[in-house]
Amino acid sequence: MKRKNLIATKKVKNNISLFKNPKILNFYSKFKSKIFKDIGNKDFALAVSGGSDSLCLAYFGKVYSLEFGNKIHILIIDHQLRKESLNEALKVKQILSKRKISSKILSWKGKSPKSNIQKKARDIRYSLLSNYCLKNNIKYLITAHHGDDQIENFFIRLLRGSGLTGLSSMATKTKYNDHLKIIRPFLNLNKKDLKYVTLNYFKTYIKDPSNYDDKFLRVRIRKYKKAWKKKV
Repeated sequence: MKRKNLIATKKVKNNISLFKNPKILNFYSKFKSKIFKDIGNKDFALAVSGGSDSLCLAYFGKVYSLEFGNKIHILIIDHQLRKESLNEALKVKQILSKRKISSKILSWKGKSPKSNIQKKARDIRYSLLSNYCLKNNIKYLITAHHGDDQIENFFIRLLRGSGLTGLSSMATKTKYNDHLKIIRPFLNLNKKDLKYVTLNYFKTYIKDPSNYDDKFLRVRIRKYKKAWKKKV
């Protein structure tokens, strides 16, 4: 075996040590099966916020890139919505760096939205991500949306009066524009599954304060869902 291949094999082994855990191996296998047909050994980007689900995505993406020889772009978005946002993005970068995972922070330079903040933040996020992918000739963006997000999205759309079409689930693969396809390989996994992987590998993750702010509909739905589970 050539020296280059030996080094690559060693890197893969070092990064999949947790796969001795059959539970984590199962999760990674599901991830790999969802992206392999489209991506194979092509370049791809990951959107990472620092939450437990997106850090799991960064870990699995890194292992996949070592296994198949892809060039991976791990992107952290600084929305500039709060004065702490840059420091939080730098913390995420540091968490990844400790595991020898390279990343890049994309910062919003426009005006911060004052209303409908979560939707506009999403628009900002995808604008930054898609522009980066276009400039770097990347055709695939992977996000960490999971099964719990599916449920929350359904209730958000229901409460906003969406018709049957609007209530449809997120797709595993979506054409964002003529240059970019979004892949969501975690839709058949729950947040607790992804958190399990992250705490085993990174030992920590970032908690977004907006996830606890009742002024956002998604947060209220999340709390209702937890309360309903306790009653069942």
